[in-house]
Amino acid sequence: MRIIDAVWEKRNIGVDTIEIVCDGTESADELKSALEENLTTYNVLKIPVGNIDLLSAGQDCGFRLIEVEYRMRGRTNVAGFPEMYKRFEKYVRVVPASEELKNRILNEIGEGTIFSTNRIAIDRAFSQKLAGNRYKNWSMDVLKKGACLDVAFYKDEPVAFNIDTQPDENKVCTGILGGVLTNALDRGLGFLVPYVGLETCKRLGGKAVVAGVSSNNLPIMKLQLQFGFEIKDASYVLIKHQ
Repeated sequence: MRIIDAVWEKRNIGVDTIEIVCDGTESADELKSALEENLTTYNVLKIPVGNIDLLSAGQDCGFRLIEVEYRMRGRTNVAGFPEMYKRFEKYVRVVPASEELKNRILNEIGEGTIFSTNRIAIDRAFSQKLAGNRYKNWSMDVLKKGACLDVAFYKDEPVAFNIDTQPDENKVCTGILGGVLTNALDRGLGFLVPYVGLETCKRLGGKAVVAGVSSNNLPIMKLQLQFGFEIKDASYVLIKHQ
């Protein structure tokens, strides 16, 4: 069990935050004891999917399930358009974002209009705008550390983006955040989000990309599966406000 003082969330969402991450070896009593001793204003509990004893222990302590977080893995050697999207391929190109476009994307992320299904956006104690601010700060932090922001152009119009870290020693990139720009929302171009992530990783020399997706966002998960992603693991995510 890891108990993390998530100090960065004070800047992002304005409250003290503790994250309790279980690895599945804990007993229910051990988890309950930890939850009695380490709570703060906003508390996040992550439990491996299938561990009903720990899930029940968290619920007994007043935690509520808000999502299941899936870790998805896609391989760059099978990157490309599935047959159903082949007709779009000739109109699409993926390139690193210019500084001007990068700033535009970060501002759109911060406005909170792109992402509406994450646990901050749907939590009545927070807001979609606050979720956007959190994602913008996170994106800026990883970009400063060397992550790359690439953009998919469709018919010469920027429509989708993805942020990937540099490949690790195993040539695996981490997909930080991806989405459709506001000018392309509701235009059926969401399939470009997993495509950009794979193309960025390939450009960086990676063999695979690992990305998280919430159970509250099934459309993007379905698209990832269409692009050859596989489920690596999953966690229950529960929250409690003091």
